[in-house]
Amino acid sequence: MTTTTDEAILEAALQQIAVTGVRRTSADDIARRAGVNRATLYRRFGGRDDILRAAYLQETARVLGIIEAGIGEVPEPGTDGFDPAAYVVEFFTVTIRTLRDNRILRQLLETDREETLVSLTFDAGPTLSVSAAFCAERVRQLRAHVGEGRTDDVDALSVTLARLAQSLLLTPDGPPALRTRPQMRAYAELVIVPLVLGQAG
Repeated sequence: MTTTTDEAILEAALQQIAVTGVRRTSADDIARRAGVNRATLYRRFGGRDDILRAAYLQETARVLGIIEAGIGEVPEPGTDGFDPAAYVVEFFTVTIRTLRDNRILRQLLETDREETLVSLTFDAGPTLSVSAAFCAERVRQLRAHVGEGRTDDVDALSVTLARLAQSLLLTPDGPPALRTRPQMRAYAELVIVPLVLGQAG
């Protein structure tokens, strides 16, 4: 007998809300798509909102994995040929493009824009926390490369960068104009690189 994994159930939840929208998706809908009964959902995750929160966090982890694969690891300080500024530019560019290309997010915004915006703003605390922690680790590693000893601002900066990415995802047509890769790179070089490497101001 095959047991449906938690990951598969959460993926089913994402697929379901992409089809029917957040508001119109019930726990029974998710259970049917996942091939489990409602009691299994409640036993493993709790109520519908708990399932959706867990599904968003799983998708966040998947997206961060894609970003990490796209930018690679930060090598040890002193590694020949590594350019911290170029890494920051690529990090920013890959992040924005990955978020905007996310199939689930695009479907959700088309299917149930109002509720999706609520989920990605008012209910986005856990997602922002995970994203900021991912960013903070990279910022500390990059500052070690450039000999920047200041780290007291890293956590606050990383939360700010996570919120910036959230804003750029939700309002792509607003300023700054970042519709093309050259625009993203130019913005990153001007604004993001000095902040991340501790060279602003």
